[in-house]
Amino acid sequence: MNANDAVTLKAFFAFKRHPFPPACAPEPLFHCAPIDAALHQAKNALASRLHLLLTAPAGLGKSSFCRLLLDELNPREFKPLYLVGQPVGPTDLLRSVADAWGFESSSRRGRAAHFLTQGLEKIAASSSAHPVIILDEAQQLPIEGIELLRLIAETQNRSLLSLVLVATDDFPRLLARPAFAPLNGRFSMRLRLNPLSPDQAADFVSHAFTAVGMSNILVPDAVASLHAASSGSPRRIGAFLAAAMQRALIKRSRMLTDEIIQEVIDAPTF
Repeated sequence: MNANDAVTLKAFFAFKRHPFPPACAPEPLFHCAPIDAALHQAKNALASRLHLLLTAPAGLGKSSFCRLLLDELNPREFKPLYLVGQPVGPTDLLRSVADAWGFESSSRRGRAAHFLTQGLEKIAASSSAHPVIILDEAQQLPIEGIELLRLIAETQNRSLLSLVLVATDDFPRLLARPAFAPLNGRFSMRLRLNPLSPDQAADFVSHAFTAVGMSNILVPDAVASLHAASSGSPRRIGAFLAAAMQRALIKRSRMLTDEIIQEVIDAPTF
């Protein structure tokens, strides 16, 4: 193997950060008009101390939306907490919230709820910042635990807390069960993230390269096939392009051509 064969992807494309990492997207995060509209609606709902439910299929940027919302919540007005849903019990969920805010807690459900209520009441008495819990991947959480948080939020007819549930599309169907009617009825604001349009997909790709200091190396003719194959999913677009960059390295191509994109789309791994 000669030195040319051993060249790395990073060296070949001269980037410091990969534009399409498998986990969190590079900062700054991508914005488009529908995302900005959803952020505006979310902030208005929280300013009115409402609960919010946001849904989308997997891969459409729910976690990125959470990060964008956190960045836009004024710390003088809100005291936000971000948690990723885990398959834990209701009491464990209450303890996770209490621990994150530095409150006392307990392994007993009633005591855990009591301590969390006390902590939130202290915030209400000492600060004008309204507590907000953003629960990402909420479909993994116990509904009973979310209902406990809702009951704590509405203690003594005051809004001690606003909930933002971020979940996959099947979660509203779960909430619609008769047993969960009290919780389901509290989400007066419901938002849904939709797939990117072809133009938005092109903007997303351009933004991803710019965010890591690269020129856009995707040829314009390849955008349509990339968008169709990904169904407008940012995660799928990123996966296709990450694989395309590997293939371009093998071919020593500085551009992601339509041919390279089609080869990746047709590969059995996708």
